[in-house]
Amino acid sequence: MEAKNEKAVSDFGGFLPPYAAEPVRLPTIDEVLAAHERMQNVIVRTPLVKLNAPDLFLMRPEQDECGSLEIYLKLENAQHCSTFKTRGAVNFTMQRSAAELANGMVTPSVGSFGQGLAWYGAQCGVHTTVVVPDITDQYRRSLITNLGATVLPMIFPDWWWTLESRQLPPHASAELQRSLLVHPASTECIAGDSTIAVEILQDLPDVDTIVVPYCTGGFSSGMGNILRGLKPTARLVAAEVATSTPLATALGASQPSQCSHTPSFANQVGGESVLPFMWPSVSSGVISGSVVVSLQQVADAIQAMKEGNGVVAEGAGATPVAAALSGKAGTGKIVCVVTGGNIDADMLSQIMHGHVPQVPLEPEMPAI
Repeated sequence: MEAKNEKAVSDFGGFLPPYAAEPVRLPTIDEVLAAHERMQNVIVRTPLVKLNAPDLFLMRPEQDECGSLEIYLKLENAQHCSTFKTRGAVNFTMQRSAAELANGMVTPSVGSFGQGLAWYGAQCGVHTTVVVPDITDQYRRSLITNLGATVLPMIFPDWWWTLESRQLPPHASAELQRSLLVHPASTECIAGDSTIAVEILQDLPDVDTIVVPYCTGGFSSGMGNILRGLKPTARLVAAEVATSTPLATALGASQPSQCSHTPSFANQVGGESVLPFMWPSVSSGVISGSVVVSLQQVADAIQAMKEGNGVVAEGAGATPVAAALSGKAGTGKIVCVVTGGNIDADMLSQIMHGHVPQVPLEPEMPAI
């Protein structure tokens, strides 16, 4: 049976037209500060806490020679919908007119941004359609449909084309084409997400490094841009999982390049390549580099946060913590943005019992 509010998998197949990769504009400091003010009565100001990790989770090989290390957690898993991406979704929607929202909204998302947009859309009486890749598991799909939104799965190549081109495939329905397309890496969404940097600097002014997961590149470059303007001595490091390393691959080749992308329990991180329209921002020096960690290290970080702080994090949200614990993100005061806590209970149970969750390479398709 088809899940509530979920349509059958779309395979547009055939020819997908070329598109212009016009670079996205990063928001200014004033735009980010304005977003923070605009959203203050809607968004949760999430806590910043110190990680209480048992010594066995510290994976640094020569700890005594590496200098002091203090790891802090910016708990965006305590945000509405348990994801930081609600910030960007809210900031974007708050700046749209009633006429722009009249035919609903549609967004490409692996899950988290779609949740945030669906949640705030419901608050505003606006219907949301979330276009997800077929690798998005049923748990994340249900989180979206439970908010009253429609989930439209696409085969991964078509979904990736939608994310890269910032447009819907030509054979999408006329109804969907009339909806307002909301891209998670738009200037307004990046501004909303980057308000996290403002709060970190207010709560920990002497932070040395902020570590975030590398997703579309908007969050990483937006946060790095704010750091460069407000605290240029601090670094922004992007964390990636070894199963998908678009940023490390692109930095090594000095241009966006294809990389292997294997589905995992940390699907919110990475992709097939750095999005072409994000490359000018990503390569501008606002990101200090990429730290690549294994799925085992991500699972260990999830376990460390659960046992040490009682914090439940999803794979993407634990990736920055894994990077910090490895020692590759540097020393001093490091803030890891725990970007979300939407993890399937069975996966969490496997991790807490010392296993790395496996996902099928060929995802199960919903019934047509």
